Amino acid sequence: MYFISAPFGNYLQHTNFVSDDKVISVTGTFTVKPRPGLVKQIIKTLRYTKTGWRNQLGLRNPGIFQGIENTSPKSVMSIASLEPNDWKILYEIVPKDMSVELNISCPNVDKHPNLTKIFSKDDRKWCIVKVPPIITNKQIDRIVNLGYKQIHASNTIPTAKGGLSGSVIVEHTLRILEYIKTTHPDIEVIAGGGVYSKQDVKTYTDAGADHISLGTVCFTPWKLKHVTE
Repeated sequence: MYFISAPFGNYLQHTNFVSDDKVISVTGTFTVKPRPGLVKQIIKTLRYTKTGWRNQLGLRNPGIFQGIENTSPKSVMSIASLEPNDWKILYEIVPKDMSVELNISCPNVDKHPNLTKIFSKDDRKWCIVKVPPIITNKQIDRIVNLGYKQIHASNTIPTAKGGLSGSVIVEHTLRILEYIKTTHPDIEVIAGGGVYSKQDVKTYTDAGADHISLGTVCFTPWKLKHVTE
């Protein structure tokens, strides 16, 4: 299965670029309170560098209630905690049968505040924890011990000028993938970062990835069929 990562999943939920039977859109990332100014931040901070794409979007979004309304039943909604009790608040708001991705990877979500096992106990088709490239093995163990069985590796690398994504992520994703498949072989892994071709997909699947996440390539959505077919 291929996942169109947030924020691209917000715009590619209903297109002809990819086949619905093999691709799932991830919308978001949504927080408890609205954080306006997304377009302004994209224009202001999104840049391509020699090492990959960089941004300082700061989880700009219309808030969780709009997120629920904007996410189709076939999609996964990405959510994030910014305040100490946000995971508990989000749990009370999000429908118990809705697929979610708990985003603990953005640089501004510091120290994964109050990630608990509450989301993992419900009967959701997808209950994914999206982890940062710099996550430690001990932190991975903690996520697994909380009952989560689907992990997405990985999102942006935090830098002084924003989150860095693209090919620079590959070595980190492969490290995480190797550890999980060696230590927790029953965990499903969604591997992403620097996927621009079928060969990139093969690199991850050969390393044990169960699914693939597509991010930067979505800047040129007409190329998605070439990657996924």
